[in-house]
Amino acid sequence: MFTLDTLRCKALILLPLAAAMLLLSACRRGETPPAPPATPAAVTETPSDTLSPLATDSAVFLPQIALGAGQETATPTAAAPTLAATATLTPTLPPAPAATPTPKQMSLVDWPAMTLQEWPRPANDNGLCLHNTAVAYNDEADIDLQISRLQSMNMRWTLIHYGDEQQLLRAAPRYRDAGITVVWRKNVRSFDRYYDWGRDVQLLLDMGVPPYMQLYNEPELPAEWDGQPIDQQLFLDNLMLAVEQTYNAGGYVGLQFVSDDWLRAALREIKARGGEQVFQRMFLVPHPYGLNHPPDYTADPNGVLGFLHQARIVEAEIGFTPPMIAGEGGWKWNATDDRNFPPIDAQLHRDYHVELFNWFRSGVLSNGEPLPDELFAFCPWLLSDRGDDSAWFDSFAGERTLTIEGVKAIPAFERRFSWE
Repeated sequence: MFTLDTLRCKALILLPLAAAMLLLSACRRGETPPAPPATPAAVTETPSDTLSPLATDSAVFLPQIALGAGQETATPTAAAPTLAATATLTPTLPPAPAATPTPKQMSLVDWPAMTLQEWPRPANDNGLCLHNTAVAYNDEADIDLQISRLQSMNMRWTLIHYGDEQQLLRAAPRYRDAGITVVWRKNVRSFDRYYDWGRDVQLLLDMGVPPYMQLYNEPELPAEWDGQPIDQQLFLDNLMLAVEQTYNAGGYVGLQFVSDDWLRAALREIKARGGEQVFQRMFLVPHPYGLNHPPDYTADPNGVLGFLHQARIVEAEIGFTPPMIAGEGGWKWNATDDRNFPPIDAQLHRDYHVELFNWFRSGVLSNGEPLPDELFAFCPWLLSDRGDDSAWFDSFAGERTLTIEGVKAIPAFERRFSWE
Protein backbone atom coordinates (compact mmCIF):
# COMPACT_ATOMS: atom_id res chain seq x y z
CA MET A 1 0.00 0.00 0.00
CA PHE A 2 1.40 3.41 -0.96
CA THR A 3 1.63 6.45 1.28
CA LEU A 4 2.61 10.08 0.64
CA ASP A 5 6.03 11.21 1.90
CA THR A 6 5.33 14.91 1.59
CA LEU A 7 2.25 17.10 1.07
CA ARG A 8 3.75 18.36 -2.18
CA CYS A 9 2.51 15.18 -3.82
CA LYS A 10 -0.96 16.72 -3.58
CA ALA A 11 -0.01 18.80 -6.59
CA LEU A 12 -0.06 15.74 -8.79
CA ILE A 13 -3.73 16.18 -9.45
CA LEU A 14 -3.13 19.67 -10.79
CA LEU A 15 -0.22 19.13 -13.19
CA PRO A 16 -0.19 17.82 -16.70
CA LEU A 17 -0.12 14.04 -16.96
CA ALA A 18 3.58 13.79 -17.99
CA ALA A 19 4.82 15.92 -15.10
CA ALA A 20 2.63 13.96 -12.73
CA MET A 21 4.23 10.71 -13.83
CA LEU A 22 7.75 12.08 -13.26
CA LEU A 23 6.84 13.28 -9.81
CA LEU A 24 5.26 9.95 -8.96
CA SER A 25 8.43 8.09 -10.02
CA ALA A 26 10.58 10.36 -7.89
CA CYS A 27 8.32 9.88 -4.92
CA ARG A 28 8.55 6.11 -5.23
CA ARG A 29 12.41 6.30 -5.22
CA GLY A 30 12.31 8.41 -2.08
CA GLU A 31 13.66 11.46 -3.82
CA THR A 32 12.49 14.99 -3.27
CA PRO A 33 10.60 15.97 -6.38
CA PRO A 34 11.64 19.19 -8.08
CA ALA A 35 9.42 22.19 -7.73
CA PRO A 36 7.12 22.47 -10.70
CA PRO A 37 7.16 25.61 -12.77
CA ALA A 38 4.92 28.36 -11.49
CA THR A 39 2.18 28.12 -14.05
CA PRO A 40 -1.01 28.41 -12.08
CA ALA A 41 -4.15 28.82 -14.07
CA ALA A 42 -5.85 32.16 -13.80
CA VAL A 43 -8.61 32.06 -11.19
CA THR A 44 -11.31 34.67 -10.83
CA GLU A 45 -11.79 35.45 -7.16
CA THR A 46 -15.16 36.20 -5.75
CA PRO A 47 -15.20 39.03 -3.20
CA SER A 48 -15.88 37.62 0.24
CA ASP A 49 -18.65 40.08 0.89
CA THR A 50 -20.65 38.58 -1.97
CA LEU A 51 -20.37 35.00 -0.76
CA SER A 52 -23.06 33.30 1.19
CA PRO A 53 -22.21 32.25 4.75
CA LEU A 54 -21.76 28.71 3.57
CA ALA A 55 -19.20 29.77 0.91
CA THR A 56 -17.08 31.97 3.17
CA ASP A 57 -17.02 29.51 6.06
CA SER A 58 -16.22 26.39 3.98
CA ALA A 59 -12.60 25.11 3.64
CA VAL A 60 -11.42 23.53 0.37
CA PHE A 61 -9.07 20.55 0.92
CA LEU A 62 -6.60 19.02 -1.54
CA PRO A 63 -6.67 15.23 -1.77
CA GLN A 64 -3.78 13.05 -0.64
CA ILE A 65 -2.27 10.34 -2.85
CA ALA A 66 -1.16 6.98 -1.45
CA LEU A 67 2.54 6.25 -1.83
CA GLY A 68 4.76 3.39 -0.83
CA ALA A 69 4.93 2.04 2.68
CA GLY A 70 7.08 4.12 5.01
CA GLN A 71 7.16 7.11 2.67
CA GLU A 72 6.18 10.63 3.68
CA THR A 73 3.25 12.59 2.37
CA ALA A 74 4.13 14.97 -0.44
CA THR A 75 3.19 18.63 0.04
CA PRO A 76 2.76 21.07 -2.84
CA THR A 77 5.25 23.91 -2.90
CA ALA A 78 4.18 27.52 -2.56
CA ALA A 79 4.20 27.76 -6.32
CA ALA A 80 1.64 25.02 -6.68
CA PRO A 81 -1.78 26.22 -7.76
CA THR A 82 -4.52 26.48 -5.14
CA LEU A 83 -8.31 26.27 -5.40
CA ALA A 84 -10.58 29.21 -4.85
CA ALA A 85 -14.35 29.57 -4.80
CA THR A 86 -15.62 30.87 -8.12
CA ALA A 87 -19.36 31.05 -7.35
CA THR A 88 -21.63 31.86 -4.45
CA LEU A 89 -22.95 28.70 -2.82
CA THR A 90 -26.70 28.48 -2.24
CA PRO A 91 -27.51 27.30 1.29
CA THR A 92 -30.05 24.54 1.78
CA LEU A 93 -33.25 26.09 3.15
CA PRO A 94 -35.47 24.34 5.71
CA PRO A 95 -38.84 23.15 4.43
CA ALA A 96 -41.71 25.61 4.64
CA PRO A 97 -43.88 25.12 7.73
CA ALA A 98 -47.09 23.18 7.20
CA ALA A 99 -50.18 25.35 6.84
CA THR A 100 -52.35 25.60 9.96
CA PRO A 101 -55.42 23.44 9.39
CA THR A 102 -58.75 25.25 9.20
CA PRO A 103 -60.84 24.46 12.31
CA LYS A 104 -63.88 22.32 11.72
CA GLN A 105 -66.69 24.66 10.75
CA MET A 106 -69.98 24.70 12.63
CA SER A 107 -73.17 23.66 10.89
CA LEU A 108 -75.78 26.01 12.34
CA VAL A 109 -79.52 26.53 12.06
CA ASP A 110 -80.48 29.98 10.82
CA TRP A 111 -82.14 31.28 13.99
CA PRO A 112 -83.05 34.99 14.02
CA ALA A 113 -80.95 37.35 16.14
CA MET A 114 -82.49 38.38 19.48
CA THR A 115 -82.69 41.88 20.88
CA LEU A 116 -82.46 42.40 24.65
CA GLN A 117 -86.20 43.00 24.78
CA GLU A 118 -86.86 39.59 23.23
CA TRP A 119 -85.02 37.51 25.81
CA PRO A 120 -87.47 35.69 28.12
CA ARG A 121 -87.66 36.89 31.71
CA PRO A 122 -89.94 36.00 34.62
CA ALA A 123 -93.16 37.81 35.34
CA ASN A 124 -92.64 40.70 37.76
CA ASP A 125 -88.91 40.41 37.11
CA ASN A 126 -86.76 42.00 39.81
CA GLY A 127 -83.33 40.52 39.00
CA LEU A 128 -83.05 38.88 42.44
CA CYS A 129 -81.44 35.45 42.36
CA LEU A 130 -79.45 32.88 44.33
CA HIS A 131 -77.32 30.01 43.12
CA ASN A 132 -79.35 26.97 44.17
CA THR A 133 -77.82 23.93 45.93
CA ALA A 134 -74.28 22.72 45.30
CA VAL A 135 -75.42 19.13 44.68
CA ALA A 136 -76.59 17.96 41.26
CA TYR A 137 -79.44 15.70 42.44
CA ASN A 138 -82.41 16.67 44.58
CA ASP A 139 -85.63 14.82 45.24
CA GLU A 140 -89.06 16.39 44.88
CA ALA A 141 -89.33 17.33 48.55
CA ASP A 142 -86.00 19.16 48.52
CA ILE A 143 -86.87 20.94 45.26
CA ASP A 144 -90.11 22.20 46.81
CA LEU A 145 -88.23 23.33 49.94
CA GLN A 146 -85.76 25.40 47.93
CA ILE A 147 -88.56 26.95 45.89
CA SER A 148 -90.35 28.03 49.06
CA ARG A 149 -87.18 29.65 50.38
CA LEU A 150 -86.63 31.60 47.15
CA GLN A 151 -90.26 32.73 47.15
CA SER A 152 -89.99 33.91 50.76
CA MET A 153 -87.28 36.35 49.63
CA ASN A 154 -89.25 37.35 46.51
CA MET A 155 -86.59 35.94 44.16
CA ARG A 156 -87.46 35.48 40.48
CA TRP A 157 -84.30 33.75 39.27
CA THR A 158 -82.06 30.87 40.30
CA LEU A 159 -79.19 28.81 38.87
CA ILE A 160 -79.49 25.01 39.16
CA HIS A 161 -76.68 22.48 38.94
CA TYR A 162 -78.45 19.42 37.45
CA GLY A 163 -77.21 15.87 37.10
CA ASP A 164 -79.24 14.33 34.29
CA GLU A 165 -82.46 14.58 32.31
CA GLN A 166 -84.46 13.00 35.14
CA GLN A 167 -83.44 15.92 37.33
CA LEU A 168 -84.57 18.31 34.61
CA LEU A 169 -87.92 16.56 34.36
CA ARG A 170 -88.40 16.78 38.15
CA ALA A 171 -87.24 20.37 38.67
CA ALA A 172 -88.19 22.32 35.54
CA PRO A 173 -91.99 22.18 35.82
CA ARG A 174 -91.88 23.03 39.54
CA TYR A 175 -89.80 26.17 39.03
CA ARG A 176 -91.88 27.10 35.99
CA ASP A 177 -95.09 26.92 38.03
CA ALA A 178 -93.47 28.96 40.83
CA GLY A 179 -92.67 31.80 38.39
CA ILE A 180 -88.88 31.39 38.80
CA THR A 181 -86.63 31.47 35.73
CA VAL A 182 -83.72 29.05 35.90
CA VAL A 183 -80.24 29.01 34.39
CA TRP A 184 -79.45 25.30 33.90
CA ARG A 185 -75.88 24.14 34.46
CA LYS A 186 -75.14 20.52 33.51
CA ASN A 187 -72.89 18.55 35.87
CA VAL A 188 -70.06 17.86 33.42
CA ARG A 189 -66.29 18.26 33.78
CA SER A 190 -64.15 20.27 31.39
CA PHE A 191 -62.57 17.14 29.88
CA ASP A 192 -65.91 15.37 29.32
CA ARG A 193 -67.73 15.47 26.02
CA TYR A 194 -71.48 15.53 26.56
CA TYR A 195 -73.59 14.61 23.55
CA ASP A 196 -77.11 15.38 24.81
CA TRP A 197 -77.12 19.18 25.02
CA GLY A 198 -79.70 19.32 22.26
CA ARG A 199 -81.90 16.73 23.96
CA ASP A 200 -81.82 18.67 27.26
CA VAL A 201 -82.81 21.86 25.44
CA GLN A 202 -85.69 20.08 23.74
CA LEU A 203 -86.94 18.70 27.06
CA LEU A 204 -87.05 22.23 28.47
CA LEU A 205 -88.81 23.61 25.40
CA ASP A 206 -91.38 20.83 25.56
CA MET A 207 -92.13 21.86 29.16
CA GLY A 208 -92.45 25.53 28.23
CA VAL A 209 -89.24 26.47 30.08
CA PRO A 210 -86.78 29.05 28.70
CA PRO A 211 -83.63 27.07 27.77
CA TYR A 212 -80.93 29.15 29.48
CA MET A 213 -77.99 26.71 29.34
CA GLN A 214 -74.64 27.33 31.06
CA LEU A 215 -72.08 25.28 29.11
CA TYR A 216 -69.40 24.03 31.52
CA ASN A 217 -68.15 25.82 34.62
CA GLU A 218 -64.80 27.45 35.45
CA PRO A 219 -62.96 25.21 32.93
CA GLU A 220 -59.59 26.86 33.52
CA LEU A 221 -59.41 25.75 37.18
CA PRO A 222 -57.80 22.47 38.34
CA ALA A 223 -60.93 21.55 40.31
CA GLU A 224 -62.76 20.96 37.02
CA TRP A 225 -60.11 18.48 35.73
CA ASP A 226 -60.10 15.90 38.54
CA GLY A 227 -56.32 15.66 38.60
CA GLN A 228 -55.90 15.50 34.82
CA PRO A 229 -53.64 18.02 33.05
CA ILE A 230 -55.50 21.15 32.02
CA ASP A 231 -55.92 21.01 28.23
CA GLN A 232 -57.43 24.15 26.75
CA GLN A 233 -57.81 22.75 23.22
CA LEU A 234 -59.56 19.62 24.51
CA PHE A 235 -61.96 21.85 26.39
CA LEU A 236 -62.55 24.12 23.40
CA ASP A 237 -63.38 21.12 21.23
CA ASN A 238 -65.89 19.95 23.84
CA LEU A 239 -67.31 23.45 24.18
CA MET A 240 -67.77 23.88 20.42
CA LEU A 241 -69.88 20.71 20.31
CA ALA A 242 -71.94 22.03 23.22
CA VAL A 243 -72.37 25.43 21.55
CA GLU A 244 -73.45 23.88 18.25
CA GLN A 245 -75.93 21.43 19.78
CA THR A 246 -77.42 23.96 22.20
CA TYR A 247 -77.82 26.65 19.57
CA ASN A 248 -79.26 24.36 16.91
CA ALA A 249 -81.85 22.98 19.34
CA GLY A 250 -83.08 26.52 20.08
CA GLY A 251 -81.29 26.94 23.40
CA TYR A 252 -79.50 29.99 24.77
CA VAL A 253 -75.73 29.56 24.88
CA GLY A 254 -74.25 30.52 28.26
CA LEU A 255 -70.47 31.00 28.45
CA GLN A 256 -68.76 30.93 31.86
CA PHE A 257 -65.10 31.75 32.53
CA VAL A 258 -63.02 33.23 35.34
CA SER A 259 -59.97 33.76 33.11
CA ASP A 260 -59.96 36.64 30.65
CA ASP A 261 -57.67 34.70 28.30
CA TRP A 262 -59.91 31.64 28.25
CA LEU A 263 -62.94 33.82 27.61
CA ARG A 264 -61.21 35.44 24.63
CA ALA A 265 -60.04 32.05 23.36
CA ALA A 266 -63.59 30.68 23.39
CA LEU A 267 -65.02 33.67 21.54
CA ARG A 268 -62.26 33.50 18.94
CA GLU A 269 -62.73 29.77 18.50
CA ILE A 270 -66.42 30.32 17.78
CA LYS A 271 -65.48 32.93 15.17
CA ALA A 272 -62.80 30.69 13.66
CA ARG A 273 -65.42 28.00 13.18
CA GLY A 274 -67.86 30.33 11.46
CA GLY A 275 -70.19 30.61 14.43
CA GLU A 276 -70.65 34.38 14.72
CA GLN A 277 -74.44 34.03 14.56
CA VAL A 278 -74.30 32.23 17.91
CA PHE A 279 -73.41 35.53 19.57
CA GLN A 280 -76.94 36.83 18.88
CA ARG A 281 -78.36 34.10 21.14
CA MET A 282 -75.53 33.92 23.70
CA PHE A 283 -75.40 35.13 27.28
CA LEU A 284 -72.51 35.56 29.70
CA VAL A 285 -72.33 33.94 33.17
CA PRO A 286 -69.67 35.86 35.15
CA HIS A 287 -68.67 34.93 38.71
CA PRO A 288 -68.17 38.35 40.36
CA TYR A 289 -67.22 37.50 43.93
CA GLY A 290 -66.73 40.46 46.24
CA LEU A 291 -64.04 38.86 48.46
CA ASN A 292 -64.19 41.25 51.43
CA HIS A 293 -64.37 44.32 49.23
CA PRO A 294 -67.31 46.72 49.58
CA PRO A 295 -69.97 46.87 46.85
CA ASP A 296 -68.47 49.98 45.21
CA TYR A 297 -64.96 48.48 44.87
CA THR A 298 -63.46 49.06 41.40
CA ALA A 299 -59.67 49.05 41.93
CA ASP A 300 -59.53 45.73 40.08
CA PRO A 301 -62.07 43.13 38.85
CA ASN A 302 -62.16 41.36 42.26
CA GLY A 303 -65.45 42.81 43.37
CA VAL A 304 -69.15 42.39 42.69
CA LEU A 305 -68.80 44.99 39.92
CA GLY A 306 -66.29 42.70 38.20
CA PHE A 307 -68.93 41.70 35.66
CA LEU A 308 -68.31 45.08 34.01
CA HIS A 309 -64.74 43.97 33.25
CA GLN A 310 -65.90 40.82 31.46
CA ALA A 311 -68.54 42.81 29.61
CA ARG A 312 -65.84 45.05 28.14
CA ILE A 313 -63.81 42.03 27.02
CA VAL A 314 -66.76 40.48 25.22
CA GLU A 315 -67.75 43.77 23.60
CA ALA A 316 -64.20 44.20 22.28
CA GLU A 317 -64.33 40.71 20.75
CA ILE A 318 -67.82 40.62 19.23
CA GLY A 319 -68.88 44.27 19.02
CA PHE A 320 -71.62 44.36 21.67
CA THR A 321 -72.48 43.21 25.20
CA PRO A 322 -74.83 40.21 25.43
CA PRO A 323 -77.16 39.54 28.38
CA MET A 324 -75.37 38.71 31.63
CA ILE A 325 -76.56 36.59 34.55
CA ALA A 326 -74.07 36.38 37.41
CA GLY A 327 -74.11 32.66 38.18
CA GLU A 328 -72.01 32.87 41.34
CA GLY A 329 -70.73 35.82 43.29
CA GLY A 330 -71.50 38.04 46.22
CA TRP A 331 -69.69 37.68 49.54
CA LYS A 332 -68.61 34.46 51.19
CA TRP A 333 -68.99 34.10 54.93
CA ASN A 334 -65.95 35.35 56.93
CA ALA A 335 -64.00 36.33 53.79
CA THR A 336 -60.67 37.99 54.71
CA ASP A 337 -58.91 38.15 51.32
CA ASP A 338 -57.84 41.80 51.53
CA ARG A 339 -56.37 42.97 54.84
CA ASN A 340 -57.20 46.58 53.91
CA PHE A 341 -60.88 45.79 54.50
CA PRO A 342 -62.70 44.18 57.42
CA PRO A 343 -63.82 40.52 57.31
CA ILE A 344 -67.30 39.68 56.11
CA ASP A 345 -69.23 39.25 59.34
CA ALA A 346 -72.98 38.80 59.69
CA GLN A 347 -73.78 42.51 59.46
CA LEU A 348 -71.60 43.20 56.40
CA HIS A 349 -72.91 40.05 54.73
CA ARG A 350 -76.43 41.41 55.12
CA ASP A 351 -75.71 45.04 54.27
CA TYR A 352 -73.62 44.27 51.19
CA HIS A 353 -76.11 41.80 49.70
CA VAL A 354 -79.05 44.09 50.34
CA GLU A 355 -77.20 46.93 48.60
CA LEU A 356 -76.41 44.67 45.66
CA PHE A 357 -80.05 43.62 45.19
CA ASN A 358 -81.15 47.25 45.45
CA TRP A 359 -79.27 47.92 42.18
CA PHE A 360 -82.28 46.42 40.42
CA ARG A 361 -84.74 48.54 42.39
CA SER A 362 -82.93 51.88 42.05
CA GLY A 363 -81.39 51.35 38.61
CA VAL A 364 -78.02 52.55 39.93
CA LEU A 365 -74.89 50.50 40.70
CA SER A 366 -72.85 51.04 43.87
CA ASN A 367 -70.25 53.03 41.92
CA GLY A 368 -72.91 55.47 40.73
CA GLU A 369 -73.17 54.16 37.18
CA PRO A 370 -76.56 53.23 35.69
CA LEU A 371 -77.55 49.59 36.00
CA PRO A 372 -76.82 48.07 32.57
CA ASP A 373 -79.84 46.68 30.74
CA GLU A 374 -77.67 43.67 29.91
CA LEU A 375 -77.41 42.56 33.57
CA PHE A 376 -80.53 40.42 33.89
CA ALA A 377 -79.89 38.94 37.34
CA PHE A 378 -77.26 38.43 40.04
CA CYS A 379 -77.11 35.04 41.80
CA PRO A 380 -74.90 35.08 44.93
CA TRP A 381 -73.46 31.86 46.30
CA LEU A 382 -75.23 29.85 47.91
CA LEU A 383 -78.86 28.99 48.75
CA SER A 384 -78.39 25.71 50.64
CA ASP A 385 -75.56 23.32 51.55
CA ARG A 386 -74.66 21.69 54.86
CA GLY A 387 -70.92 21.62 54.21
CA ASP A 388 -70.47 25.20 52.96
CA ASP A 389 -70.18 27.99 55.53
CA SER A 390 -71.39 30.50 52.92
CA ALA A 391 -74.73 28.74 52.36
CA TRP A 392 -77.64 30.88 53.46
CA PHE A 393 -79.60 27.84 54.68
CA ASP A 394 -78.64 24.52 56.30
CA SER A 395 -74.91 25.24 56.79
CA PHE A 396 -73.21 23.56 59.76
CA ALA A 397 -71.66 27.01 60.42
CA GLY A 398 -75.14 28.42 60.97
CA GLU A 399 -77.65 30.07 58.69
CA ARG A 400 -77.24 33.61 57.40
CA THR A 401 -80.31 34.76 59.32
CA LEU A 402 -79.54 38.49 59.22
CA THR A 403 -79.04 38.40 55.46
CA ILE A 404 -82.19 36.35 54.84
CA GLU A 405 -84.30 38.76 56.88
CA GLY A 406 -82.64 41.78 55.27
CA VAL A 407 -83.50 40.56 51.76
CA LYS A 408 -87.06 39.75 52.80
CA ALA A 409 -87.40 43.35 53.98
CA ILE A 410 -86.66 44.81 50.53
CA PRO A 411 -89.95 46.27 49.26
CA ALA A 412 -91.51 44.39 46.37
CA PHE A 413 -90.64 45.97 43.01
CA GLU A 414 -90.33 45.24 39.31
CA ARG A 415 -87.08 46.02 37.57
CA ARG A 416 -87.24 48.69 34.82
CA PHE A 417 -85.20 48.76 31.64
CA SER A 418 -84.18 51.80 29.63
CA TRP A 419 -86.68 51.03 26.87
CA GLU A 420 -89.61 50.99 29.34
